[in-house]
Amino acid sequence: MAKYEMSNYFNDIDKKGLKRTWHSILSKTLNETFESDIFIVDNFGELYEIGLEYVNKIDKKEMGKYYTPKDVSVLMSKWMINLKGEKICDVGCGCGNLILSYLECIGIDETIRLIDNGYLYLYDLDEIALSICKYSIAIKYGKKFLKKIKAKHCDFLNKDIKLPKNCKVISNPPYFKIKKYGENWEITKVINDSKELYSAFIEKIITQSVASVIITPYSFIGSDKFYSLRQIMNNYNGFIVSFDNVPGNIFNGRKHGIFNTNTGNSVRAAITVVINDDNIKGFRIGPLIRFKTEERNKILNNDFLVKLINDRYQVVDSHTKAFYKCHKDLLKILDCWEKNSDDKLGNIINSNIGEKIYLPTTCRYFTVGSKKNLKRIGKRVICVKDKEKYNYVYCMLNSTFAYWYWRLYDGGINCPLTIINSIPIFYNKLTNQQKMEINKIANEMQKNEDKYLVYKMNAGKSQENIKFPIEYRNRINKIFFNALGINESTDIFNKIHSSSLFSSKEFGDNE
Repeated sequence: MAKYEMSNYFNDIDKKGLKRTWHSILSKTLNETFESDIFIVDNFGELYEIGLEYVNKIDKKEMGKYYTPKDVSVLMSKWMINLKGEKICDVGCGCGNLILSYLECIGIDETIRLIDNGYLYLYDLDEIALSICKYSIAIKYGKKFLKKIKAKHCDFLNKDIKLPKNCKVISNPPYFKIKKYGENWEITKVINDSKELYSAFIEKIITQSVASVIITPYSFIGSDKFYSLRQIMNNYNGFIVSFDNVPGNIFNGRKHGIFNTNTGNSVRAAITVVINDDNIKGFRIGPLIRFKTEERNKILNNDFLVKLINDRYQVVDSHTKAFYKCHKDLLKILDCWEKNSDDKLGNIINSNIGEKIYLPTTCRYFTVGSKKNLKRIGKRVICVKDKEKYNYVYCMLNSTFAYWYWRLYDGGINCPLTIINSIPIFYNKLTNQQKMEINKIANEMQKNEDKYLVYKMNAGKSQENIKFPIEYRNRINKIFFNALGINESTDIFNKIHSSSLFSSKEFGDNE
């Protein structure tokens, strides 16, 4: 028998279509009448992606699929094992990367017991992917279990679809903006506010399960449109780890079937572990994690990541509407900063009255405020009417404090004006001597702005920015520490600007 190769795959898709091609591959593999060096269970997910790309690049984009890398699946599975819940559900199972990793983690005996008792549930809207997942499990653990796996081809948000009682869920739901509500959805405030598919999945999963592990974009942690989701989360507990996408990123595999030129997925992801311990409300949240690609194995370790998470359970309210992503050893500094601030930056700046400060909208490793009108596309202008406070605002924007605040409550591609406006300020805590020092530093920086110009090409156009020497930032930070009564070396802030958890070395790229 000739081995089945990629050329056979594409020929079969041309002749029979993707669905019939995969039905044939799965049936033959299950019955051991199929020979291939490429088409093995561990590769089914990527091969299906390739098939989607071959048929229609739009399909995967419309479904919002990001297949979970193996190492992330194992990480999530290890957290899942110790959670309460008798029945196991994979919501948005796709081709099965998550559930297959979980079954490997619990071992053959426990897997067979689970399936034999009818306690394994799979949910997905993609009929082909669901079949691939179901058959992959049966191929690995015995074809006699095929009919005992409860695979539900469905729209999970349909209100007739209910999770079983006493279940725990592992999930990588679809990431896609809701353009049209399903006919039989329960339209919740979370759905109305966010218009994001993944947040609707989070809401339904955590309200219908006893525990869960979910990987999604991290935007729900701070963005205003997810406030109603965070209010729901107030009633549950667990922890959240979140990851930046530079220099390394979680979804590190090549993308198939998406219209853009990037070769890697760029989602800034968060893993939410809903534990639901008794008599606890809220979630413990770690810092926004940066790591280099070569550090991936070191980072994706359950014990290591848990040690990064502080012990504070966060709940939101009308005063504090967002979760913050803070290093555990910086919590006291954050508390001190907020306690001693008597105003917000937005109350002393506006859009058109006063002396101007220019801000690049992107800030990967530091924020910049300049007197110079930068030659770039992505920028905004703020004005400070009070001349006495102009240099304070200038220094605040060039300090670690402004950048840190963005990392705490956002940390995405751009720094929104809402974040700038919300920065706590403590001008009245500065002594006259400290104000003189701030003025001196600001005047020196403004005089030397042209000296520190840097350029980067973006979409074929040169983008101008300023990269001040670190010593300016450290001098500003030290004055602010003294004003707030913080008895720490400003070196403790180096980790905020670092390109990696394992290094405090300054990273030179700003965008």
